[in-house]
Amino acid sequence: MVFTPPTVSDVPLLFPISAVVAAGTTRVISFPDEFLGVAVNLKITNNDGVNAASYRVGQDAMNARNLPASNFDTISNSNVKYLSVTAGAAGTVLVEAQAYDIERTEVAGVIAV
Repeated sequence: MVFTPPTVSDVPLLFPISAVVAAGTTRVISFPDEFLGVAVNLKITNNDGVNAASYRVGQDAMNARNLPASNFDTISNSNVKYLSVTAGAAGTVLVEAQAYDIERTEVAGVIAV
């Protein structure tokens, strides 16, 4: 049996996740460690009305992306394990995700046959 990553249509909204990043702080969200899942859809909302926020998907694999004040961004139909978010000085950042729970065999690094 070969593991096929889920698509948006395969994942019901039964495993919603939300996390708040406090103003002026950076938080690294590890979806496998904190929520026992992989985020397949994300909405990142900057609640700071004055300052921009930034986020990085996949630890250091990608450049940081800017999120302007009072704005949001979405990441759809992907497999996100790590997300680093830096909030502006005057407001929080809300991260909402739809997650696909990881199988025990995926945690062990083995795919069942």
